[in-house]
Amino acid sequence: MERLVKWRMSETNRISPVPWWQRPTIAVAAVMLVAFLLRAGLAMIHPMFFPDSRDYNALAHTILAGTTYEVRGLFASRLPGYPVYIAVFEYFFGPSPMAVLLSQAVCGSLTVLLVFLMGRRINKRVAIIAALLAAVDPLSVAFSAALLSEIPFTLVLMFSLWLCMNIMENPRPITPWVMLGLSWGIATYLRGEAVLLIFPLIGWGGWMCIKNQAGHRLGIYLKMTLSLLLMIACLMPWWIRNYRIFGQDFFRMSTLQGISLYEAVYPQATGGPRQSDIRPPPSIKNLNESQRDLAWTRRAWRCVFADPLRIAWLAVIKIWRTWSPWLHARHYRQWWINVPLMLWTIPQFALALWGLLGTRHALIPAGILGIMLLTILYFTMMHALFIGSVRYRVELLPLVDLLAAAGLVRLVALCRLQGVPQPPAASPGASHLRHQGRPMKRG
Repeated sequence: MERLVKWRMSETNRISPVPWWQRPTIAVAAVMLVAFLLRAGLAMIHPMFFPDSRDYNALAHTILAGTTYEVRGLFASRLPGYPVYIAVFEYFFGPSPMAVLLSQAVCGSLTVLLVFLMGRRINKRVAIIAALLAAVDPLSVAFSAALLSEIPFTLVLMFSLWLCMNIMENPRPITPWVMLGLSWGIATYLRGEAVLLIFPLIGWGGWMCIKNQAGHRLGIYLKMTLSLLLMIACLMPWWIRNYRIFGQDFFRMSTLQGISLYEAVYPQATGGPRQSDIRPPPSIKNLNESQRDLAWTRRAWRCVFADPLRIAWLAVIKIWRTWSPWLHARHYRQWWINVPLMLWTIPQFALALWGLLGTRHALIPAGILGIMLLTILYFTMMHALFIGSVRYRVELLPLVDLLAAAGLVRLVALCRLQGVPQPPAASPGASHLRHQGRPMKRG
């Protein structure tokens, strides 16, 4: 009898194979391979370099040479995260940037893995579809071939968000809290604008833990504080170094923040890059690097308070530039670039909105949704103040892909539900007729 049962089970499995989305190891490995091949292929065929790339590369060479960390006479214009990243690969593989770009292809593949791990907390179908979307996302593929900090930062950001999700599920182990503080310190060295996001993220995670009674309240508060202190400890060497050089503004991240803010709000601002059109007055030109940054910052805030309605309208323009379905840069306005990008982006955003609306039916858990929305809103609002560009949404695309995958799963489920024939409604006399058709019981 047992042999017969086993044979029937084996026959059933052979006739009804396990769907591909229920074999996650094979599926995610294949998707990661696709992600790597696309990124590595583009890096070898058409590597891209921007003005920022030259600064990063020059700073990496100062690190390798052991000389003063400065470029164009500026000592704190760029945080050292990405220059150190470049320097490590150039130390082992030579001065060619190809090793750096290929390593970014690996970063893209690992980001796809993290998208899968985060999506699996929603369901298996969402996990695989989101990983596939992240693997072939055109902007993510394109920026992997650029010598810019976006791709390594995206990997560290997604890893940090994954740690936040782990913490919400089980806040008792201290290791994820420690790793979150350290990883956020690394993320800030790669992109200084991320520094403040850890406060709402940790606050949301801690509140969800307390709400779900997943841990002792005092213990959660202590672990939240530990994460913040570890991030501060990571950034402390950079702050101390800058304070020793300039003697003011201890928590300075960069000396380009002031001019970047002024570029975004001054009377001729358009929401896009205009720094090359700004001519510093003599009163600023004669100051040192730190004093210039503070002077530009004061000028920028005077512009903000002088005409808040104009700044509000500029914020709308910058948000549009950041989330635009096509590119605004002058060198990338060709139709053969923007038409395919629009054909990808518009359905992607539509599905993401549909997935967001689907959270009413608990498709995405509230804790995960909060982490995703906090991150998207934070960077969107950051670039509503500073300049907006499609480039600045690259780190958010894995989250958009997760929402789009949830939207696609919800849409398919809805279509299937509508395609299922509904049983006809029973008429009032149906039960009476059924009763009449039954044979009479003999008493």
